[in-house]
Amino acid sequence: MKKNINKIVFAGIMTVVVMASCERKLNVLDTNSPTQESYFKTAVELEKGVNGVYSIIRSTNLLGRSWHYFHSMRGGEVGSGGDQLETENKELLNSPNAGPTNAQVNNIWTACYQMINRANLVIAKGPGVTDNTALRDRVIGEAKFLRAWAYYELVSQWGDVPMYTEPVTSSTGFKGKEPAANIYTLILSDLTDAAAKLPPSYTGSNLGRATKGAANALAGRVNMQKGDYTAAKTALLAVYNSGLYSVTTVPFLWNFDGEIVSNVTTAIAGHEFNNESVFEVVFNDKGDNGFGWGGENTSATSAGSTMRAQDWGTTWGNVVPSTKLLEEFEANDPRYKWTFWEDGDMVLTKGGTQTGVPLTDFTNGTSTKFGVAKKRIFRKYSLNDWVPVAGIIPSGINYRLIRYADVLLMLAECEAEGPTPANAATYINLVRTRPGVNMSPVVTATKNAALLAVMHERAVELGGECIDNVDIIRWRKKGYFPSIKPDPRPGQQNELPIPLSETSTNPLIQ
Repeated sequence: MKKNINKIVFAGIMTVVVMASCERKLNVLDTNSPTQESYFKTAVELEKGVNGVYSIIRSTNLLGRSWHYFHSMRGGEVGSGGDQLETENKELLNSPNAGPTNAQVNNIWTACYQMINRANLVIAKGPGVTDNTALRDRVIGEAKFLRAWAYYELVSQWGDVPMYTEPVTSSTGFKGKEPAANIYTLILSDLTDAAAKLPPSYTGSNLGRATKGAANALAGRVNMQKGDYTAAKTALLAVYNSGLYSVTTVPFLWNFDGEIVSNVTTAIAGHEFNNESVFEVVFNDKGDNGFGWGGENTSATSAGSTMRAQDWGTTWGNVVPSTKLLEEFEANDPRYKWTFWEDGDMVLTKGGTQTGVPLTDFTNGTSTKFGVAKKRIFRKYSLNDWVPVAGIIPSGINYRLIRYADVLLMLAECEAEGPTPANAATYINLVRTRPGVNMSPVVTATKNAALLAVMHERAVELGGECIDNVDIIRWRKKGYFPSIKPDPRPGQQNELPIPLSETSTNPLIQ
């Protein structure tokens, strides 16, 4: 299935080469090739256009590599693995704010606007497509979901940013900064329309496309960040009441299917696109150790892989788990061992089907837990149980941008912020008592108790999934540090500077 959707994405690349990408100069078009005016006449052509938007979300500058650095460095879950951590990432990790020339910040900014411009073209061309209105409407829903996701990445990190709702057709078509409130309005309008147009689920080669549940879940997340917990709860309850998702049928395990690497043929099935998956971005390792360095990571000859396992793994060892995250786990919480590998743990067991060997070869330094220094890496998104990871080995593990446990814990936070904080325990305990976890239930009698329980459970359930950055910003704005818990990043500024690449070329932003 993963290979099929890769083919779909690759097919879209030949179409979207004609799309302007919100960069500082337009592409020069071959007059013998399709143009924006001659193409996008059918629903299938429009679908190829939205495939080009998906190609950016999985590109080197987003989920292929930069995204996990960007969010983790600004969160509280990682520390430096050693001198090998790149300068731009050290700045994000150690400084109150990044400078305007930070490469990782620029990567996220540029890629998000590339997504937005490609989505804008699909949305603009949609009304002219009449041959298959059902497919057309679904594709427009996908484009609006992806545009909303990109704008959420921008507004949650930068605040006021330029807002483009039409394709860029001129090298001088700049926009000035739009108030964040207006960006949020556009995002939520897009997600409302997307939820109305998108199907509840897909099968076969369409797995990995945005669904109604993904649109509603993202609307919940966006409304929470905006501060509207009533609207967030409504959107999240639409996911909860759909009956499509579950944590009770899916154990908390981070083993994946046999396409992690080409030489894995025996694996525990059902851990990608399972009942907990709300929105999952597809990656595929062709087994050639290839990666699209400096590009979209989506051409027909590239691996379509992500560097997360390599960046966070033992060979490069760029990060270690932070003391804060390590000490958050209760002593008997089994999720600790499913979140981290430690020196001496058995790896290469291929999902428990083989004896394996002790993990001893670490490039990264130690991390400290309750005063004890030890070599540790993140187990989530790791390849260590499947293949010897010496050298450069990209990964075909899908990125789970939204999973159902996150939805439940967002609902718990909505209850904590409402008139009946005791209700937060209902959703927290669904996560705590899931198979493979079986932790004792909690009680949330007061708002502060409920918020503290939410903060704890999000850390131990979602640790290492690059989510805590936006959580920290949301809770800091509400004054919950240090009244509920110490600030994990004291002194950090919530909003990033607009990159120099933008301010130096956009006369409307100085």
